[in-house]
Amino acid sequence: MTTTLHSQLIGLLGNDSVIAQERVVEFTVDGVAPQAVVQPADRQAVAATLRWALSQDLSVIPRGGGTQLSLGNIPHRVDLVLDLSRMNRVLDFQPADLTVTVEAGITLDALQSELARESKLVQLEGPIADKATIGGILAANTSGPLRASFGLPRDSLIGICVVSAAGVETKAGGKVVKNVTGYDLNKLYSGSLGTLGIIVEASFKLTPLPATSGALVAEFPVVEAALQAAGNLKSQVYAPQGIHVLNDVIACKLGVDPVPNNSSERPGVIVAFISGQGGGVRRRMEESIRLFQSYGATQITEKPQMEGQSLLQRFTGLGWADGTQANLSLKISLPPSNALEMMEALLEKQVGSHVPGVAVDAGFGGLQCFWWLENTGYLQKNEGIIGETDHANAVATIKRIRDHAAKLGGSVVVERCPLGVKQQIDVWGDSFDGMAIMRRIKQQFDPQGILNPGRFVGRL
Repeated sequence: MTTTLHSQLIGLLGNDSVIAQERVVEFTVDGVAPQAVVQPADRQAVAATLRWALSQDLSVIPRGGGTQLSLGNIPHRVDLVLDLSRMNRVLDFQPADLTVTVEAGITLDALQSELARESKLVQLEGPIADKATIGGILAANTSGPLRASFGLPRDSLIGICVVSAAGVETKAGGKVVKNVTGYDLNKLYSGSLGTLGIIVEASFKLTPLPATSGALVAEFPVVEAALQAAGNLKSQVYAPQGIHVLNDVIACKLGVDPVPNNSSERPGVIVAFISGQGGGVRRRMEESIRLFQSYGATQITEKPQMEGQSLLQRFTGLGWADGTQANLSLKISLPPSNALEMMEALLEKQVGSHVPGVAVDAGFGGLQCFWWLENTGYLQKNEGIIGETDHANAVATIKRIRDHAAKLGGSVVVERCPLGVKQQIDVWGDSFDGMAIMRRIKQQFDPQGILNPGRFVGRL
């Protein structure tokens, strides 16, 4: 069957667009290798592949740079992986109009480098930016440390071209910033994890590239003081583009280790990212430093442009890049006013002596929570961790955190966990009131359920 499938795909797309059979294992999804992998060169080939897959009742798993393949539930089927990495061109770039149109397989780094030639920037972020593709960032709704000012990917998206499960090309939006064309399908496809259609092209609004940037790292004797300072800072006119409160575990992972104190309390660290014009950046840094000092910061370090960008890159890749991949990582969404209570609950030794790394996005809201296999952070040496095969402990931890987040009006997405844990949970959380609508949308867009089956919310 596999050999026949491989031959049929070569006949459909040509030998250059079909991955050799011995390499198929490189495209494994949640422990399951596909029967075949294709790399179409254009959107017409994508459409032909989907029409053929539908006729053969084969599931199709879309793939960009493969940087976030751990995101999502275990797929019901893994028949055909559709890799868009060859579709990596800039199709239209209008610096004067502040717009760009690209193919979905272009990497974020490649796009930003092209835009920088004209001193422009697209407000997108993603871990491992030299591999992460624009289509993947849109499909996974990826954001980063600057989301408070950048927003989510859909906020920069003005037009999109998608190929449906039936192999039909559709477009929404356009190539101009002011564009009204009815229902905003851009937002529907963004974050749908490739379950409604395959994104093949996208148009974005751009902004001028900042002249300079930097970062501040401020240490506080306790996490609560850092949260209070960050909450005040975000309301100021000089607020940074990104404000994050870290516990000592994550601070150490990022190389901004807090100075050990004699208290039993865990310290807190604020990382603030600032960009803009030279004089403005300097003034905003000075005002931020004064505010930190008024809240009792014990040490404040300025990071000039190159060091600040390096820290931003490490923070963006935290949990995804090599060397930082956690055994268990959670994304917690809840009202900003409840961040302190949630962080305190996470830092309590609820499960044995497990203490996770926790980061609060004080500007945008929400928390990230990580358990690494190695001991990280002072005060954590010789403490327990959620082990690689300790699935029952991990499942219990996830349930406890979800229950607490629900009481605070929030929800929890499991971004990474051992396969044995994923087999026991829905990584997106429990069903909600809107699931019926989502199921009807899925039925309309993909009635045979061939696109990324089982991976999205409610195992759609």
